[in-house]
Amino acid sequence: MRIREFRALDDDDRPVVDRLVAGLGEDAARVLAFLLLRDEVEEGPAPALALRIGTGLSRTAMMAAVGELETAGVVERTTVPEEGPGRPPAAWRPIDGLERTARRVDEHHAAELVAEARRLWAVEPAEDPGRAPDTLTLGLNWRPNGLHVPFHAAEVAGRYDAAGLSVGIEHYEGSHRALAAVRAGEADVGLVGAATVLRARAAGDPVVPIAVAYRRAMAVLYTVRGTFGGALSGVGQLRGRRVGMPAGSETGILGRLFLNQVALDGSVRIVDTGGEEREALLSGEVDVVTGSFSDPRELERRGMAVDVLTVADRFPIYGPTLVVRAGTLVEREGALEAFLAGTTAGWAEACRDPTAAAERIAARSDEPAERVVETFGTASREFGGGREEGWGRQEQEPWDRLRAALEQGALLADGTTDA
Repeated sequence: MRIREFRALDDDDRPVVDRLVAGLGEDAARVLAFLLLRDEVEEGPAPALALRIGTGLSRTAMMAAVGELETAGVVERTTVPEEGPGRPPAAWRPIDGLERTARRVDEHHAAELVAEARRLWAVEPAEDPGRAPDTLTLGLNWRPNGLHVPFHAAEVAGRYDAAGLSVGIEHYEGSHRALAAVRAGEADVGLVGAATVLRARAAGDPVVPIAVAYRRAMAVLYTVRGTFGGALSGVGQLRGRRVGMPAGSETGILGRLFLNQVALDGSVRIVDTGGEEREALLSGEVDVVTGSFSDPRELERRGMAVDVLTVADRFPIYGPTLVVRAGTLVEREGALEAFLAGTTAGWAEACRDPTAAAERIAARSDEPAERVVETFGTASREFGGGREEGWGRQEQEPWDRLRAALEQGALLADGTTDA
């Protein structure tokens, strides 16, 4: 009886998988990581059986993954000698080492994101997409904070430079102003809430999402314990209450959408708190306020008991997205692909070790680096997604669902948002 031994991925190999997963998704990243690591210690391509055992994937999942990797141009198919008659079995090996392979993965992923955006939003490619990338301005939707770690991680690690792109980062007060900067040409790419994007498109603005930065909306409704005589645990408790929100902001839009969808008989009184939600809550002016997931955590740090209802737990809708003018997508395809490749690598860097990016953000804000790291860690785990399919992917159905909900709640027609 012959005994055969096979190598297999373990926890020590997770950093290699994590470097690749943003551009590939989990299954393909596991297959590619296995091939790269195997190539370092063992000559010869890996047959299907070795891949299945080494990655723990089913045959169907493994074959789908190697197909993706072949399309991306990072592995090649060959055969291995086999004793006995018959066709030699297929096997695969990486074309290059880890760093070049990872860069190729990011570039291929970026090209797919751009093609996906053109297809979903019916933007025809240019006959000549222009010369190689050069400079690009990114407009972020708030002051420097933990949600921006991937972009700063890409800068710190030189990922944009490696793509031949110089990226300038500007900060704006909310999604509306980031979108206005894109519309005016002050920024080439903006980080903008998904609801704000659809409202702008409904108003005739030719803006196009090119990647979903966070797959789940981060809006919450929160209150301090005691307001309801106990914990706030369900939406029915909001009946007859005062809910504070900044009118027209992304969180305000999503807060109104949430209230519309849970059918509270119009008994909720909405109060425009003009951006001073926390103060309105603590003063007793309102019972509940809208905000981002990090807002109630600030009250918890001050020793308060806080109850939270997360919008995306009930309505799975996209969070902040990267948007451009349609003309930019046509005319600057090369620059956008370079930007998305660098940002994909930045996401991987941020998930691996956000410290350097967090320190850079802390130097430009009033938040300590440790809190920036904490905010990004929570955002990436609870709202980021992307491990299954890769960072930034977008599909038609979630956009259609959000558009229908906004339209049903009479929130789509007015595309002028305030913050």
